[in-house]
Amino acid sequence: MAKTGRKKDTKKRDAFVERKLKSMSLEEKVGQCLTFTWRGNIVTPSTYEMITKLHAGGLCLEPYTLETCKNLYWGRSQIDPNFKPPKGYFKIAETYFNPTTPGYSITPEEYTEALNKVQKIAMSRPSGIPLHLTIDFEGDFKNDYTSGGIRQFPPPMGLAAIGDVRLTYQVGLTIGKQLSAMGITQIYSPVCDVNTNPRNPEIGVRSFSDDPKVCAKFAVALTKGLQDGGLVATAKHFPGRGDSGIDAHDELDVIRADKKRMHEVELYPFKAVIDAGIKAIMTAHTVYPAYDESMPATLSPRILIDLLRNELGFDGVIVSDAIGMAAILRRWPVPEACVLALKAGVDTILLKADDESRSQAFFRIKEAVETGELPKERLDDAVRHLLAMKYDQGLFEKAGKMDPNKTRAIVRSKKVIDLSLNVARKALMILRDDKKILPLKKDQKILVIEQRIPYAFLGKDSYSHTHMFCEAMANHSYNLILTDTAFHATDEEVAECLELAKQADLVVMTNYYARIVKEGTNWHLVKKLKEAGHTVVVVTNYPYIEGVTKEADAVVCNFSASPDSIRAAADLLFGKIKPSPTTKLPVSNAP
Repeated sequence: MAKTGRKKDTKKRDAFVERKLKSMSLEEKVGQCLTFTWRGNIVTPSTYEMITKLHAGGLCLEPYTLETCKNLYWGRSQIDPNFKPPKGYFKIAETYFNPTTPGYSITPEEYTEALNKVQKIAMSRPSGIPLHLTIDFEGDFKNDYTSGGIRQFPPPMGLAAIGDVRLTYQVGLTIGKQLSAMGITQIYSPVCDVNTNPRNPEIGVRSFSDDPKVCAKFAVALTKGLQDGGLVATAKHFPGRGDSGIDAHDELDVIRADKKRMHEVELYPFKAVIDAGIKAIMTAHTVYPAYDESMPATLSPRILIDLLRNELGFDGVIVSDAIGMAAILRRWPVPEACVLALKAGVDTILLKADDESRSQAFFRIKEAVETGELPKERLDDAVRHLLAMKYDQGLFEKAGKMDPNKTRAIVRSKKVIDLSLNVARKALMILRDDKKILPLKKDQKILVIEQRIPYAFLGKDSYSHTHMFCEAMANHSYNLILTDTAFHATDEEVAECLELAKQADLVVMTNYYARIVKEGTNWHLVKKLKEAGHTVVVVTNYPYIEGVTKEADAVVCNFSASPDSIRAAADLLFGKIKPSPTTKLPVSNAP
């Protein structure tokens, strides 16, 4: 593996950062600490004014959907109804698109041009400071850019199942090269949470393992690959959310591990990636009484300054998780939470909003600095970390100048395409087949039931679409009955599947888990089919009970509902490929 975290001329960089810092206005410094969401691909007046009027330091990219001020984050408004506008307050432009309208398919080369456009807007500001452009791209259902044939990979647990750290490094390197060629500068990965709670609704396969040493080993490999590929890797969710039974999008959780346990389990992977030179760390919206009895990590100087900075020695950028999650929002309005986060040691606040909460956050932070509530030295320290990160990436020279032709060549290369398929095939396991149903035979009449993956997660093109599994199954046999259901089948769809199953010898169905779908998986449909006496084969991305079920006769786990993983599962079902003998389930707490 190549060495991560190569030291540049820090003396020259530090001098540049200090000159830039002295030239910046208070407004520019405040904006630099805010990472707003840019949904879709259209540079609207709202997009333009986030960058020019609110002086955004970065944009979190979500090209799968459309920008809209009607957006609710996980069903909640982030606007503070009790906010008192200070002197000079203003709102920026808003966009009134329908919030349920999905985005459109945009190729990597087209997206390169779009990102060049927003960077040119940023570079034309008086400060001349480029944006950090961040994205979620963990694998499975945590890929926020999926269109144009971009290759996606299994999530951390799938990589750990393969068991090859060199291959994990190659995956990270490939992801880094694909995304950085487009102009993306930062990725919210790797996930360093140790998934010790098998019923964790938020982490699951996003974790490498329930073993902290396995997590550390693969997190380091992925970190090195991502950063050698040109991205700033961001370990999350510090100091660890693997033992949680609550989704932070819904509620604030408390993890009551003592300090000894925290160092042996939760903190172990974070210490490893810090030693490996990771450049950013994202905070957890969780309370850890061992370090702070009342404040979640995102708002706790005891955790971010005393533990992360001083004890663990991390000197990179501290990123907040999305500040509008209910874990924070139920107790602290967004503007107040932003001030508390910066005071606690956060350098950049992730604010996923398309509405007035952006202006509220900006002006509340500015007011806090002006009154001395937020020390100017703390603000300057945060901006220093961000400017140094951007300088080290060369963004002051190359932002807005990415070549779409180079992007096309990387994403379309045979090397990348072959790697994606190879990794998908290796991350396959037959978790159950006591009746020796597999491989399937072409003379069997098979009912294929495919969950409709939420449209936002799809590339909306021939490579990534709603019926990838049915298409892949039909490549092996036409002796099929094809149907689909909602991600969690409705009563009407269950009834229809039960009728169709009467015509078939057996049923093959997907039973994926996605935390954003609160209704759950298709486990209830598996139960109904078994109660009716049918043989059922399940393909799942989730080795925990929600995915594998107790009732299915055979279970194939591919760890991911991304295109190559779905197609590889069909190949395995019909015996075209066999499971790798070295692929092992990297958790001990799955059924």
